[in-house]
Amino acid sequence: MTLSPRRLTELVVELVSRPGHEKLRALMYELLVYGLGANSTDIHFEQSMPEVRGRLDALLGQTVFEFKRDLRRERRTAEEELGRYLPQREKDTGERFIGIATDGAEFATYQVEDGRLSPLISYRASADDPAGLLLWLDSVVSLQPNLTPEPETVRIELGRESVACRRALSGLAALWSAVCARPEALLKRQLWADLIAIAYGNRVDEDVLFLQHTYLTIVAKTIATRVLAIPLPAPDDLLLGRAFLEAGISGAVESDLFDWVLDAPGGAEMVARISRQVARFRLDDVEHDVLKGLYESLIDPDQRHDLGEYFTPDWLAARVCAEAISSPLDQRLIDPACGSGTFLFHAIKLFFAAADEARLTPGEALKQCLEQVIGIEVHPVAVLVARVTYLLALGEERLRSRPEAIALPVYLGDALQWNTRQILAHRDVVIRVPEGPDLIFPQALTDDPARFDDTVKTMLEMSDHDASDDAFRAWLSRDGNCSGADADELVTTYAHLRDLRQSGRNHVWGYVARNLSRPLWLSSPSQRAHVVVGNPPWLSFRYMAPGMQRTFRDECRKRGLWSGGRVAAHHDMAAYFFARSAELYLKQGGTIAFVMPYGALNRTPYTGLRTGRFGEAEVRFIAAWVFDETVQPLFPVPSAVLFAKREAPGPLPEAITVYTGRLPRRDASPAEAAARLRFRTIPWPDKGLPGERSCYVRAFRQGATMVPRRLCLVDRLESGRLGANPSAPLVESRVSKLEKHPWVKLPPLRQTVEATFLRPLYLGESVAPFRVLGAALAVVPWDDVAEQILDAAAAQELGYPGLARWLNTAERLWHEYGRSDLALLQRWNYLDALRKQLPPAPIRVVYAKSGQLLSAAIVEDCRAVIDHKLYWASFERYSEALYVTGLLNSEIIRSRIAALQSRGRWGARDVDKLVFELPIPRFDTRNALHVALMRAALEAERLAGLVDLPPRLHFVKARRRIRTVLASTGITRQLDALVAELLPI
Repeated sequence: MTLSPRRLTELVVELVSRPGHEKLRALMYELLVYGLGANSTDIHFEQSMPEVRGRLDALLGQTVFEFKRDLRRERRTAEEELGRYLPQREKDTGERFIGIATDGAEFATYQVEDGRLSPLISYRASADDPAGLLLWLDSVVSLQPNLTPEPETVRIELGRESVACRRALSGLAALWSAVCARPEALLKRQLWADLIAIAYGNRVDEDVLFLQHTYLTIVAKTIATRVLAIPLPAPDDLLLGRAFLEAGISGAVESDLFDWVLDAPGGAEMVARISRQVARFRLDDVEHDVLKGLYESLIDPDQRHDLGEYFTPDWLAARVCAEAISSPLDQRLIDPACGSGTFLFHAIKLFFAAADEARLTPGEALKQCLEQVIGIEVHPVAVLVARVTYLLALGEERLRSRPEAIALPVYLGDALQWNTRQILAHRDVVIRVPEGPDLIFPQALTDDPARFDDTVKTMLEMSDHDASDDAFRAWLSRDGNCSGADADELVTTYAHLRDLRQSGRNHVWGYVARNLSRPLWLSSPSQRAHVVVGNPPWLSFRYMAPGMQRTFRDECRKRGLWSGGRVAAHHDMAAYFFARSAELYLKQGGTIAFVMPYGALNRTPYTGLRTGRFGEAEVRFIAAWVFDETVQPLFPVPSAVLFAKREAPGPLPEAITVYTGRLPRRDASPAEAAARLRFRTIPWPDKGLPGERSCYVRAFRQGATMVPRRLCLVDRLESGRLGANPSAPLVESRVSKLEKHPWVKLPPLRQTVEATFLRPLYLGESVAPFRVLGAALAVVPWDDVAEQILDAAAAQELGYPGLARWLNTAERLWHEYGRSDLALLQRWNYLDALRKQLPPAPIRVVYAKSGQLLSAAIVEDCRAVIDHKLYWASFERYSEALYVTGLLNSEIIRSRIAALQSRGRWGARDVDKLVFELPIPRFDTRNALHVALMRAALEAERLAGLVDLPPRLHFVKARRRIRTVLASTGITRQLDALVAELLPI
């Protein structure tokens, strides 16, 4: 008997009502026996535990259940009881146990860690998802073998929020603490951190992330092994990939940075436990999207946005490959940022379809595919997932037909080749050794992979036997591998390797050298590809570490890609990655197709990219696809695909293809996407606007970069009945959930600050059409008397102790947590944006730099400072300010610049100075149309001021309410008509 959907729903409905101890026990029995297939004889109720003077409510395998009427009131009691039962069971059996405390509505899981009860995760049952409870329970008690490897099931059983994952990470943490001081283990972690720093643009040197990657590596290697129907091997054989090596398949599963776990006491048992959990799945017919889904569920979701890592769905990768690859059997393809291997998978499918049509034998097709479809990835876990994906794409039949030993062409390496050094016309591979000398391999050697691998293998073998430098030089001379300066360089590298071996840090260099050398080989003229495809990292400049920012900026300047100035922070890695990939890996006349941010089509930071001239490489753009905010689910921001040929640049295409439509799921199939998406052609959105730019373009400036908010925005605090000191009130940092990490987690600053340094700060949210909504209060260290911006030392010197204390604390926190080379006050005054507006002018027009609709108003506060989320200009006459405000709030203006705006998830986003690309004339009191527009703006300002806005009303709702009133009175229509007359199309 199994549970019918109806009965399962009835059970869960009763459970969520918290039915009480006896009823709960009966319901759980039915759920476990008839829902999960547990043998009734294996479930033990009310089992006595005299050693701890208690009774287990239920025991099934290695899971202890504690039933309660209401966990909201009895959680502490449940935890006390499980805290006695679990350690005793583990002591009696020598095995690990899981505890589940439940009242039917909530299921809380626990384990014993360091002798104490430790919570894992909780699950809330829902009558809307009865099957969800069953699936979750199975992931905890692990009863069912031969699970179907569907993405959602894999995520629940093995993903980030699964009990299996939480237990594994806890166990791995204990193992790491036992070996973290060993030179070999420490070296692997340091090398991992170096690679992650390249991938993330910043050093994310956290044990928890390293352990996550270790767990995912064990899972992926188990999947790779079971996919090929290889019986589950011993833990060391599993991680070292012995079965693959014995089968003549290299470059698939191999010793890497994560096999440190085998050196820890109990490490092999941990690997075996994780692999057994994975082996519960029926993996002989697994699809690649299962592994991809698991990778996406585990790989650093909190940092994905900062990294700019947006996973490409299958339908888009398939479509790009079909467009870019015109002759699969004749074209070599490289994906230099292959991630989990999605583009590789679809390129291989196209290749084999063509091979079948050409009637190539499976062995012939396999050999040619391995030479023609190649991936590079710098993320040490993603590259393993991509290799397994490659194996899945090859298929069992072709692998069985392989005529010889094979090597998978998916390499762990830096596709940008920042790990190389240029000497004249040669580029050598440089491997940075943490706290050690560089290992250098000449290009003459890396250009021949077989000879390179043989040389590295000999280096390691000779260093294991402590052979002398002269012995290695003799080997080089005898085999004719290298001579002259190259030989000298290799002998020096050999000496360093021997020293590393003597210090216990030698066992990983073959893996590292072999992988990191391959991008250099692939960029040699004879190895370049006919097609380069992929989705490069969209890593924003502001999220890069200072050292990487310097390198990135220098590299962009060499290729004409750097715009600098106010848009410096808006540069990202995608444009540089596009240009560098074309330069290194694309043959003359070849095609490159990259998924890019929408801004690549029309935003200033991508101006250099759109020229197609990158120094050593030139491309001509031939097509663009756009997926705007209506195509969902896809990426968090609108995207595009740019296609180009490596040839002399030309004008941008006249038109682009715009796709619209709602997808059934993010990873929709190609057939589903074809059925749901519609497309049309529109002009390329970077063709400019008619007429000359407005004279007002120079008048408006962006406000000061008053971030992080935690260090400058404040609230006044009352000091009892006597109130605050008027001359130096007590203030505290304003706390906001919108504050970014790490500032949101820091405690607020709290100090008395002299009142002269507390100023209104107008933010983007402070402005509505024709009305200001109220300013924030900020610490602004401007001294009206000295007419200068004060740092902590200057404030102390001039007799402002309150400001000095505040700035001391703020500057210390900025130095500790900031992501910029700039000092805090340099940040606030970036490009002189704070100094230029002080002392404030009496009449200023401000408008929000971003938003779907324009919002502009007049500010008359002579103490107020303008934040960088606003643009501002000062005016001598109120009448001219009204004229400009009327224009800026016009829907006519917004619609004219819409094509040039960057786009976010909710549509057109940044306005910046695009409005002044229109030929807006200077206000002239002799021009009747100008005067009419000014008077209409004055009436709109009056009406906006009358709109009732409740306190704390969200600014979006306030703007909407004002626009509704203005539209209802007819003033909006009047303004638009006047603007349309002023700026005819």
